[in-house]
Amino acid sequence: MKTEIESKSLIARYGIATTLPRLADSAERARALVAEAGGACALKIVSPDIVHKVDAGGVRLSVSEKDAGAAFEAILAACRRSHPAARLDGVLVEEMVPAGLEIFIGARLDPHYGPVVLFGPGGSGVEQGSEPVAALAPLDTATALAMVDAVFPKHFRNGGGSGRDRLAHCLMAVGGPDGLLMQEDIGELDINPLILAGDRLIAVDAVVGEAGEGETYRNQDEMDAAIAGRRGRLGGMRAVFDPEAVAFIGASNAKEKLGYQLISNMLEFGFTGEIYPIHPKADEICGLKVYPSVEAIPGPVDRAYIAVGSGQVPAILEQCSAKGVKVAQVLTAGFSEFSDDSADLERQLMDKIGAGGMRMIGPNCIGTFSASTRMPVGAARYNPAEGGSITFFSQSGTYAGDVVRRAQVMGLPLGRALSCGNCLDLDMLDYLLFAENDPDTEIVAFYVESLRDPGLFFRVARQMSKPVVMLRGAQTEQGQVAASSHTAALATDRLLWQAGLAHSGVIQVSSTEELMDTLLALSLHGRGPGNRLALFGSGGGVSVTTSDTAERVGLSILELTEQTGERLRRFGIPGTSVANPIDIPVWGLKDGDRYIFEEIINLLKTDAHVDRIVVFVEMGWVMDFAESDEEGLKVLESICDSIARAEAGGVPVSLALRTSGDRWQDDFLRDQRLRFLEKGISVYPSTTRAVRAQARLVCNENAQVEQ
Repeated sequence: MKTEIESKSLIARYGIATTLPRLADSAERARALVAEAGGACALKIVSPDIVHKVDAGGVRLSVSEKDAGAAFEAILAACRRSHPAARLDGVLVEEMVPAGLEIFIGARLDPHYGPVVLFGPGGSGVEQGSEPVAALAPLDTATALAMVDAVFPKHFRNGGGSGRDRLAHCLMAVGGPDGLLMQEDIGELDINPLILAGDRLIAVDAVVGEAGEGETYRNQDEMDAAIAGRRGRLGGMRAVFDPEAVAFIGASNAKEKLGYQLISNMLEFGFTGEIYPIHPKADEICGLKVYPSVEAIPGPVDRAYIAVGSGQVPAILEQCSAKGVKVAQVLTAGFSEFSDDSADLERQLMDKIGAGGMRMIGPNCIGTFSASTRMPVGAARYNPAEGGSITFFSQSGTYAGDVVRRAQVMGLPLGRALSCGNCLDLDMLDYLLFAENDPDTEIVAFYVESLRDPGLFFRVARQMSKPVVMLRGAQTEQGQVAASSHTAALATDRLLWQAGLAHSGVIQVSSTEELMDTLLALSLHGRGPGNRLALFGSGGGVSVTTSDTAERVGLSILELTEQTGERLRRFGIPGTSVANPIDIPVWGLKDGDRYIFEEIINLLKTDAHVDRIVVFVEMGWVMDFAESDEEGLKVLESICDSIARAEAGGVPVSLALRTSGDRWQDDFLRDQRLRFLEKGISVYPSTTRAVRAQARLVCNENAQVEQ
């Protein structure tokens, strides 16, 4: 740990103004330095072993020349009592800074996230005060400004003047590409307080800790090298979803066993490559010739499924590697997810694949879905036949199968899904890097319970042009290092995870429904700027509650332009509103026998104040006013015909067919969702889900920081 004098000297080299510290090694020297200052001074202990100076009794403020000697002795005595083993180098004497806004800037090399910057309200109670914000380094100017605005949303409301820019400059001096965190060999930094008083911004206290041995990547070059090293492992990854030949070790003639079901399902789905069942005694399984071992297979094999006892897996991996298998998927469970005593067995697995170029998926997973090579997860009849550009990676086998089945029901363009289990070898960063360069993937989705290296994952995601969606489970702390400074104590896993999301633009969702809703919206509309929402339907109460939802998720319902308002007035009838939100009864949206929903949608698409549109239809009321369920469905069909006639392209449109949950309405909803896919309109069962899905599509060029 550097002394305060050394620390301030370092940050001053990067353009951060500090008080002028001078060291007193005696009471007499302390009196002389206060006299030279010409006014009251602050006295602080100087010790590489004491970080929390106030708690140690090592600070006296507003000390006069007369009291300087006594203050010097009192500081030393207090620190000897609180830290008997600490090295005491003397007492620092420096000017008293006028009162102002107190700020905290921290930085550290986190073992999971790499270089990170923290920013928040400062002062002696920083750890008990409001939570800071965090960002992954290196920062850019937009991120630095966003951090200032997040912590002080009111203080700089009117543009902020020079104070806002000065704070952003300090953040860049700490964590920008040329900042000291990225350029110096340091492990952590604590500037607290940094005082903003008028046009003056000055660091009153600063502590720098040196980086230890074996730290995580420290700068951009080391990050780039780490990512390049990961990319270098992925040469044979084509075999994950597009294998030419698959060996199944653990094949079985028993229909209730996975070793039979997976082969049978692949045959039923029409797998395009060769399948080689491996069994020591059987001659035929599912009509296919059986081989006693991997070595006995006559042709090349680039993919293997392994479903044998956990103790046999290391030997099987060795055989697969010798055969030239590119990717082995270990379905077998009974490893770290089962027992803490499995570490030795897992080391054996890694030893067997470490010598060659073979990669391993799993262990503890259920399989792979690929529409391109006809590999199913579970029963073939529940897998999407058409495929598409969405790729899903899941640490849960249940969620892998669930997303595949839901995609088929929704008509979602899911092309690939992988159950990847414990991620002992290949992990989520590897799969992200694969998806980044995969020409058949345009949208990447994950179910994640843990990330081995979240810092690199989020930094790679930031560089990608493809949207990334994440359903996260097991949201627990990944573990904290011992806090040697305020910075370490404040850098919680939750705070750093939020920083990673904000840094990368990864869309995090909290349920399967939100995941599927988001993938549907992304596949039809893509991401883009603009948070201004137009809401149109029949139902004042729904309009009100949906407006509340929109505000909570960051969408604005603004007044429409004067021109649009004028053109909408012809739809106005008693009990309607043609302002935004637009509330017109269904019977008021007819011209003779023809519904005219599309006319309003087309008007909204041309409004300069509209970036997104949600249309809603109250199916229950329509059914209530019909003489029978069959007649009600005909009316709903006519309404949907009208909406489908809206002009294609332009502002994204979502349709909420608000269902009461009965069989008629739910079946109608499912049918219409498939129909509107071709029209580029996403369909949801509620306005809340439609609005939330649209909100997740909003991305801005300026950085976003969550608090």
